[in-house]
Amino acid sequence: MQVFDAREQLISVTEETENTVDSGSLNDQASSTLDTPHTQTASLPESPKDSSAITSSESSQDTASKQPSFMGDTIKKNKNRSNLATNKSRVVLWTCASLMLILIAAIQSIYFLRDEIAIYYPNAKPYLVQACQKLSCSINLPKKIEFIVIDDSDMQEDINHPGLVRFASTLINSGHHVVAYPNLELTLTDVEDKPVLRRIFKPNEYLPAGTIIADGIQANAEISIKLAVTTSDITVTGYRVFVTY
Repeated sequence: MQVFDAREQLISVTEETENTVDSGSLNDQASSTLDTPHTQTASLPESPKDSSAITSSESSQDTASKQPSFMGDTIKKNKNRSNLATNKSRVVLWTCASLMLILIAAIQSIYFLRDEIAIYYPNAKPYLVQACQKLSCSINLPKKIEFIVIDDSDMQEDINHPGLVRFASTLINSGHHVVAYPNLELTLTDVEDKPVLRRIFKPNEYLPAGTIIADGIQANAEISIKLAVTTSDITVTGYRVFVTY
């Protein structure tokens, strides 16, 4: 009986098997290559074609996006024109509204200052009078009490008429234009300077007969006043006089 080493036999079988497998694989690959040559040949040029198509498409899109659009320019122009028209309309409206407000403010100023305007601008007075006839208003003389000065006042008892005192004074318009006649307030006092009698005289009561009250006191004019006041049984030793409106 022959003795042999099983490991060597196994190793030889294994190497043989590997060689056989490798050889079979190579033969299969070679056979596959020979049997289907058109598959590889057709697949190789497809890749460049696809890449070229993608590049060409992107280039076309970039070119299209860079080129100006006639319709886009027309829309922009129309939009700009519309904006300009809108801005012009707003300017016109604001201008008209501003002028209207200025006109209203001017009319209100003329209405409330009509008396002063008639004094400083006499030529405008006829127009103001006509306007007031339609608006049911009137042109009055300005009431400037600070321009009225009381001068040379005096009070004496009437020796011929007991219980009667006579008051005399002068009103002076120290202003530079006509002012309305004021009311005259006369207060009679006793020995302790306490008021015992008081009365307010209107212009038609203290002015000389025939005076046109509506004309007012002219600038720098002097008006003489003479009043007779009954005191009855009250003892009067002094007086106070004021002008008011």
